[in-house]
Amino acid sequence: MTSPVLKNISEFPPALQPVITQFANKLLDVSKGNVRSILVYGSAAGVNYNPRVSNINIAVVVNDLGFPALKQSLDLVKWARKHKISTPLFLTEGYILDSIDVFPLEFSEIKGQHKLIFGEDIFQGLDIPLKDVRLLCEQQVKGKLLHLRQAYLEIGSNMSLLKKLLLSALGDLVPVFRQLIILKGEKPAEEKEELLRSMARVFDFDAGPFLAVHQDKNRKVLISSSQVESHLQDFLVQLERLSRHMDSL
Repeated sequence: MTSPVLKNISEFPPALQPVITQFANKLLDVSKGNVRSILVYGSAAGVNYNPRVSNINIAVVVNDLGFPALKQSLDLVKWARKHKISTPLFLTEGYILDSIDVFPLEFSEIKGQHKLIFGEDIFQGLDIPLKDVRLLCEQQVKGKLLHLRQAYLEIGSNMSLLKKLLLSALGDLVPVFRQLIILKGEKPAEEKEELLRSMARVFDFDAGPFLAVHQDKNRKVLISSSQVESHLQDFLVQLERLSRHMDSL
């Protein structure tokens, strides 16, 4: 039996090529012809991959997504997680098309940064209305403000948890920032630090708090326990400033 033809494997960092290849081959072996496409999205598909902190995100488009199709992938997903592959997204084309208005931000992120490794590229031609993306971006920014304030009241005395809160918040906001740049008619930078600086320029706020959290997340310049609360305060001030721009989009 001949091995399936995989695409674009050489475009990944050398350290990622074997594990992505193994995953794809194992999946195609257990799926018995059910897989239409496999793609890698997120940091592993671009310039922001950091082997110390990044996982590999994979989306799999299948013909049938019944319970048996999920069950047959259990062992493979367990193997994948040991190799820093996040639990893959299993989707059908019908589900994608019917859910564009529900997940416009998530699907825009996959469409904007992915590498196809098997089959047909369903995401490339996906038509995602900008109005849906704008509404969800506004919900994310204003919702994050609400969540951060509430979380501070609950865990404000625990600097370790506060720091994790900041790291998680930035991770959730980066995709939102990328789409906001697009909504402003500009091309977002691939590199995250440059993206944050572009956001600050376009929306007139200080990128410093976001850059500090990003540098800590990538273990470049760590935020000490004594600095966490002031960083959170600055983070909230600038996020509030951004939220006031949302209605003008």
